[in-house]
Amino acid sequence: MSQQDKIIELKKLIEMKLSQERLDQDRLPELAIEEIPFWVVDVETTGAYASQHRIIEIAALKVCGGELQREIHTLVNPGCEIPFWIQRLTGISNQMVSAAPFSEEVFPWLFSHLKNGVFVAHSASFDRAFVDWEAKRLGLKPLLIPNLCTVRLSRRLVFDLRSHSLDQLAWYFGLEFGWEAGPMNRHRALGDALVCARILVSLLELCKKIGVRTFGELKQLESMPVKKARRLWRA
Repeated sequence: MSQQDKIIELKKLIEMKLSQERLDQDRLPELAIEEIPFWVVDVETTGAYASQHRIIEIAALKVCGGELQREIHTLVNPGCEIPFWIQRLTGISNQMVSAAPFSEEVFPWLFSHLKNGVFVAHSASFDRAFVDWEAKRLGLKPLLIPNLCTVRLSRRLVFDLRSHSLDQLAWYFGLEFGWEAGPMNRHRALGDALVCARILVSLLELCKKIGVRTFGELKQLESMPVKKARRLWRA
């Protein structure tokens, strides 16, 4: 068998495995939370607006049954200069991304995994906007998967915090970011995603205490008025 034939066979095996793992979106609301593959995503970008700025780093962590099952992480060459203040904030320099893959190399493969789960992020609308815009720019099929926002969820489960920022929730649950310069740091995609994933697991444990068992119930809680959510703890 030639090398090209081996590559084709490997691709077929990967596609077969992914099809076996594919989540039935129609059944999603009735699935137990423990059965659902959550993809915790974090992006670092050149700015705040998805239509104007580009992704420079992305991490996606698969969490299922309370355990981290898969980790995807890469720098991304944005094809443009990274503003100085972004370099200061993230520690990601133009030199670091110069040898990184372009989004055309990253996102088709990444989407083949993300489409089989639930998209989770801290302030999910921000990260999802960048991911969706990248799909549009590259002509990829959009991700037809639901979002789950750990900010919104935490506001309905943790009531003694003024802020529900990633830093505050990390402190509340006793979690730490990496301290040495590198991808585990705060404001790096992998460091933020790992902490967000652990926060998600802690929030899902709190959900059990108020009888939230399925994904449908979880989404109802996420969109529930905060005052109503408080009453669930008194029931």
